[in-house]
Amino acid sequence: MNFSILATIIGAALKELETFKRVKVAFAFAGLHTLDEIAEDYFHPFFASIIPIRVGFLSAGAVRQLLANPNEDFPLDYHPDAYDQIQSLTSGQPYLVQLIGFQLVRRYNTQVFEQGRPRDPVFTVEDVQAVIQNPEFFTKGRYYFSGVWKQASQDTPYQQTILQALAPHPEGISLSMLVETTGLAEEPVQAALKTLRRHDVAYETQAGWTIIVELFRRWVLEHT
Repeated sequence: MNFSILATIIGAALKELETFKRVKVAFAFAGLHTLDEIAEDYFHPFFASIIPIRVGFLSAGAVRQLLANPNEDFPLDYHPDAYDQIQSLTSGQPYLVQLIGFQLVRRYNTQVFEQGRPRDPVFTVEDVQAVIQNPEFFTKGRYYFSGVWKQASQDTPYQQTILQALAPHPEGISLSMLVETTGLAEEPVQAALKTLRRHDVAYETQAGWTIIVELFRRWVLEHT
């Protein structure tokens, strides 16, 4: 939905609630742009009451909690190395963490209940690798991968060009090498990197710039 229309609808709803002085209403928005960016592009009285709260990736501890305890009766477990592998592949990106967990459970159910294969109720690194190496994984996650890629085509120019230059270098690449590889001037490269960092797509380490989410880096290599 167009955000201007959504803001109008919300404004009308809030007006209807004005008579209920003690009613507290909160809205949560999810999308490809931050509220700060939307507020800069579109003026509406609704934004006067917005307090943006940054929601980042899950911590390693939160990833373990989400995977090991999706509900109170979850009967399966993870080897510690499997947790580390999932954290390394996703950097705690919530959608991808949940997708890996879902595919692991689905694979376990297929092996045990459909194929009748005995196995321990513990997921290992080998299980994680089997899931992400299945082409179905990237098909299932296409909304995330293609969404981030499409976002990189908007606003600041050359973001996709930068991502393609970063993808072959999981260990990182320097700014000067990015300039040389892309053939762009330093100023637009820095502007693109700033936007990619703000959107949690790329960040700078001591070794240079790299794509944050390893699975997205692999997708860029294979699909662009």
